[in-house]
Amino acid sequence: MTKNGFGRCVAAALSLLAVGMAALAFPRAQEAALGTWWLYATAWALLAACGAACVAALCRRRWVSAAFHAGAAAVVVGAGLTAGQARNWEIGLVDSPIAPPEYKTWRTEGKPDGDPVELVSFAIDTYGNGMPRQFRTRLRFPEGVREVSVNAPLRRKGLTYYQMSYGRAWDPYGRQVWQTFLRVRKDPGAPVTFAGYGLLAAAALAMAVREARR
Repeated sequence: MTKNGFGRCVAAALSLLAVGMAALAFPRAQEAALGTWWLYATAWALLAACGAACVAALCRRRWVSAAFHAGAAAVVVGAGLTAGQARNWEIGLVDSPIAPPEYKTWRTEGKPDGDPVELVSFAIDTYGNGMPRQFRTRLRFPEGVREVSVNAPLRRKGLTYYQMSYGRAWDPYGRQVWQTFLRVRKDPGAPVTFAGYGLLAAAALAMAVREARR
């Protein structure tokens, strides 16, 4: 096989791998693929191909190509970390000064030795007609009080806190109080994935500038 023929085969294989990975954006494809051996094999093959291409580009001092393939490899690694290590916690905290501590406090990552996260207050902003406009939760961490609200998540020590919803609860005396519901997500793959996107964007910009100068 000639050098050009080998290059075409590699390009075709990478294109097929890329199409297969892109198909995972659809929920049905995810249900069919997640956890299967061929998905892991595809991811490892794509990672190996991108890594080899990056090393080859670095040896030839083709910096734009190296950045592009490094970015693609980082996206694959980040996706793998997310698939294997990401975790979610759903928590509900009661906004009552007389509620027992276990009703208004959560330990990070659900661990007994995790940092205490205590509900300080929950508030609802409304429109003139009384419809809810925004709702927010103030939380006390060991270092101080911080706030999370709808479309404004709170990030701390690798965890992201999302304001999800709220509802009614009852304190020990039978009085109705608010209960706020939060989702806490730990995703170690997200920084790696976004770093990969950054490299891909930088490589695409460099290629666009290079083409414009020709």
